[in-house]
Amino acid sequence: MHRVLVTGVGGNVAQGVIKALRAGKRPYYIVGIDMEPLSVGFSLVNSHYVTARTGDFAFKEQLFAILKQERIEAIYVCSPGELGFFSQFQNEIEATGAAVFVNPPDVVRIGSDKLLTVRFLKENGFCFPASVEAADGDGVKALINAYGFPLLLKPRAGFTSKNVFIVRSLEEIRAANILVPDLIAQRYLPDHSREYTAGTVSGADKKVRAVIVLHRDINQGTTYRTELVEDPALSVQVAKIVEALGSVGVCNLQFRLCDGQLYVFEINPRFSGTCGIRYLYGFNDAELVFDLIKLKIDVNQPGLSKGVVLRYWNEIFIGDEDFSGMKEGSRPHRGLQTVIKGPVATAPQRKK
Repeated sequence: MHRVLVTGVGGNVAQGVIKALRAGKRPYYIVGIDMEPLSVGFSLVNSHYVTARTGDFAFKEQLFAILKQERIEAIYVCSPGELGFFSQFQNEIEATGAAVFVNPPDVVRIGSDKLLTVRFLKENGFCFPASVEAADGDGVKALINAYGFPLLLKPRAGFTSKNVFIVRSLEEIRAANILVPDLIAQRYLPDHSREYTAGTVSGADKKVRAVIVLHRDINQGTTYRTELVEDPALSVQVAKIVEALGSVGVCNLQFRLCDGQLYVFEINPRFSGTCGIRYLYGFNDAELVFDLIKLKIDVNQPGLSKGVVLRYWNEIFIGDEDFSGMKEGSRPHRGLQTVIKGPVATAPQRKK
């Protein structure tokens, strides 16, 4: 049984990774960490630890102690705020024998900054949504003259559509700049009905081995309905962008199609919130990257099942004794007994 660590298990990204691993072809002993003692993700793993925030001094010492005690083989970095730490200390962590599934620092830097993302796309000859710093008055006026209203305002560093505004006047732009610092103004890409999310898996040689493209519908910044897209031309374009970026491991692109062109507006150089959706189509990037990076087994494009995946809320009941132990957050958790109400989605069976 392979022993792996999943970070930020209170979030939907980590929970998707856990579901994908549970559906994998190999058995995994999953250790979860989170800074929140009542993290729902603790009920989904074999053992858990409450840790300090990633940026705190104590976190590094806690992490190394967990890696040693649990004999961890690989780390799934699942929170956007953790990418910088794990990318910076990747070599030191991997000296313990645990592979760290995180992109190189330059890739993390570009993907974590929306303005750098646009510059990367422009410099490499890909389509991009024209963007300027929202505080740049002349730049904003030029954007308005070129594309008119509405414009999109969003933080240079942000996720889950927090502090994203569709603005239709200079007054709204000025108000948004007061409310939220360090915004960018971006061309509003039309036809939200043609929005897509794509995932890739690349090896240490930075060559893409597998791609999945999904058409998606969004509710409050989160994908809640997807449909598999079978378009080789889109997959090829996605792979070209990811290889130019230099991704190692997993990467996620979000884009719209405008006038037949692919316009990427966000690059997430990490596991995506749709990881828990993709494996249902047959694209288990959590296990693909384990094979490719940790086990050094080359992987190929998996066969995918045509269909639609719908997302829904679920509930977990935690008995009083286990709940008290979780609140204390002072000991590793072993095999919490839970009652999961409602159907559990499973990947379709494929012919071997």
